[in-house]
Amino acid sequence: MALKVALVSAGVFIGVVAGAALGIHAADESDMGGGADLTGVDGSGQGSMVSADAVPDLTVESSSAQQSEPPPGIWDKLAGCEAGGDWHNARNPIYKGGLQFDAPTWARHGGLEFAWRADFATRAQQIIVAERTLAAQGWSAWPRCSRLIGVR
Repeated sequence: MALKVALVSAGVFIGVVAGAALGIHAADESDMGGGADLTGVDGSGQGSMVSADAVPDLTVESSSAQQSEPPPGIWDKLAGCEAGGDWHNARNPIYKGGLQFDAPTWARHGGLEFAWRADFATRAQQIIVAERTLAAQGWSAWPRCSRLIGVR
């Protein structure tokens, strides 16, 4: 996500700089009398410059700020049962992370926006995916441990 924001910001910056350069180029050509009529909208014949004040503020809070760590709770209890509380657990060949996601479940519920596998995602990111999984599948997504911790 942060990479997308950086790329979009860079693209906007390049577009603004290129637009300013075109405005300067248009002013130069209109002074030389060659080419198309490049007069300004107001008919002044002046090229326009984009001032720094006209550039919108595109700063976006980092994704880590948007994903503040949830307080300890039911997901930590579930992770304790599923993976011994290790949010980066990769010991099982199929199930990964603190909440033991398999690859299809991780992908289906948006985990790939965070990491290619659950054990590479943060606790907060895994909880986001877990909440989406819970909404779609209910506690049966974690059949044994959801019973053991008393949520179903």
